[in-house]
Order: sequence, then C-alpha cells, then structure tokens
Amino acid sequence: MKRFSVAAAACAAVSGAGAQSSVTLFGVVDAAVTYTTGSGPVSSSKWQLTNSANTFSRLGFRGTEDLGGGVAASFWLESGLQNDTGTSFGTNINNQRNGNVGDGGLIYGRRSTVSLSGPFGEVRLGRDYTPTFWNTALFDPFGTGGGIGANQIYFTSLSGLSAPTGTRASNSVGYFLPPTLGGFYGQLMVALGENPSNAVLPGPVPLSIEDDGDYTGMRVGYLNGPFNVALSTGRTKYAVGDLRVTNLGASYTFTAFMGLRVMGEYYTDSLGEVDGKGALLGFNLPVGTGEIKASYAWYRREPGFDLPRPTVGKFALGYVYNLSKRSAVYATAAWLTNSDGAAQALGGVLTSPDHGSRGTEFGLRHAF
Repeated sequence: MKRFSVAAAACAAVSGAGAQSSVTLFGVVDAAVTYTTGSGPVSSSKWQLTNSANTFSRLGFRGTEDLGGGVAASFWLESGLQNDTGTSFGTNINNQRNGNVGDGGLIYGRRSTVSLSGPFGEVRLGRDYTPTFWNTALFDPFGTGGGIGANQIYFTSLSGLSAPTGTRASNSVGYFLPPTLGGFYGQLMVALGENPSNAVLPGPVPLSIEDDGDYTGMRVGYLNGPFNVALSTGRTKYAVGDLRVTNLGASYTFTAFMGLRVMGEYYTDSLGEVDGKGALLGFNLPVGTGEIKASYAWYRREPGFDLPRPTVGKFALGYVYNLSKRSAVYATAAWLTNSDGAAQALGGVLTSPDHGSRGTEFGLRHAF
C-alpha cells in the first residue's frame, strides 16, 4: 500500500483536506485462465481469461483524520475492477432492480462511505456491505470471489449475487459496535430505496412501491481466540414480496494441527412465496508458504406445494502459493451437480437440467 503525505493528499483532495492524517491508495489485481464445461444434450464449454478468481480486483482510496479524544473521521472509496477488459463492475443506486447501473468507467460501487468512529463504535453512511452478506463471505475458504470455487450459496440463492441487497446496500446508515466488548461484535444497517410517497406499480390493482428497496439488517458475533461465530438476519421490502435472509456461520482454528481452520454456514432465505435453504462446510490448511482449501456447498429452492425443489451442490478444491506478502499464484478445480430440474453451470457455460458442470482455473494475484 502506498501512503501519500499530507501535502500530496491535499493536492488531490478537496480544499480543507490538509488536516487529514493520511490517505491510502490500495488495490488488488487478479487474473486467471479458466476452462469450464457443462454436460447433457444442451451444453457448452468455454476458455476464458477471467478476473477476481481468488480475490476481487479493486482500486480504492481511504483516509482518516484524528479529531482527538479517540474520535476520528474517515472516508472510503472503492471501485471493483474487471482487469481482463479494463472496465469496472456496476452498482445499484436504489436497492431495486431498476437501479442497476451497468459496467463502465470508475464506479465506487464496492464501497463509498464517510464515517465517524470512537469509543462509542462507528457510524457509517453511504454504500456499504450489508450485515447479511458477511457470514457467506467470511465462513467460506473461497469467499465470494468471481472464481469457480466461490460460495455456491451466494451464486444460487434468492438473496445472493443477483439480489440488489445481496452484497451491499446504497443510501445506508450503519452502526458498528466498538472492538472493546470482550470479543463481541455487531453491525446494524438501515438503507433506503428512496421512492416517492406516491410511487405505484402499474397494473389492474396498482401496488404502492413507496417502501421498495428499504433494507434493515443486523449481525452479531463472538470471537475468542480460535473460535468465531456470527448470526445475521435482514429484510428488503418489495411490494411483490419481501426478500428475507438469515444465516449462521462459525469457524474454529486448530492451532495444534498446522493451523487448520474449519468453517461452515447454514443459510435460509425467501422471496415472496418461494423459500430456499443451503449449507456449506470447508477448511483452510496452511502448508509452508501456501494454503490448501476445500469446500462443499448446496442450495435448494423450495417453491411449496408439490413442485420440484431444484438443488445445486458444488465441491471445490484449491491451492494458493504465496510468492511474497503481496503476490500469489493459485489453482482451483470445481465440480457442480444439479437435481430436480436445476441447471446451474460454472463460468457462464450451459448445462442440461439434472446434469453437472466442472471447471479448472490457474491465476495470479497481486495486492498493493
């Protein structure tokens, strides 16, 4: 990471930033060669140069001003990068489907916040990660990156990647507990869809969408030495049916056994009348300057009545070799299964219902 002096930061920032104690430029550039294939009568395969297969590529700026008495004001601007094409990731401006903004120039869609922190905790305003996202990201050895090993619950669930508030929420006010509570931690968030009071969804019976995109969520956890556990729940209001999610994640590090970290998550969500549930179990095992990681995850849609319940499962195995503190090479293999009509596939290829998909990737990651 590169730190600018106060004088240099003042040249690049708005007037009055001279009191800033520091501004940091940081980022990750991650690229991988990926091969994925489906199976069955309707299937395809693909070679790709992908990005973010180990860690999401990003470019960001953050800074802090010491206000005295243990109180600080901070900002954080972070943009996702698709370095294989030189574009950024999109964002969402109102936590609703019609608020999606496509990929393009520099968009600080990963995080754009201003905050005030101190002995009372931290109050944070702007676009930020939702409390219900963190367990899916932190209790999976592959996280929620763009690679073929990443959390299958995140990619398949009703409240995951495809949901406007599945990862982040715009127009949010958040609060974080201070890190002085004997291992207890927590996050609260309220976010606004910002619809006018007279907004309606056209139809034979117009529905009010005044509250569409309003999100409320919370996460509480306990970290003590090798043990970590957290519970989160959240709700996003929509006139056609609210999106709800609850998940529980936990991990334990066996320091006496090479630092093996075992982790898991149980996940439930619903969108209107459709429910879903899933679970994950995985591990990280440090080996010399590298790390072996593996996970198995499944997710099932439950539409009710006697309808089929599409189910997806995935096993992933990976190895990361650290060339230095900032650079690493890695390899991942993944196998995905479908049942009861599901037709999920890896890496944007096609697979027939109730057939599988598999893939491999080799990549390089550099952080700065």
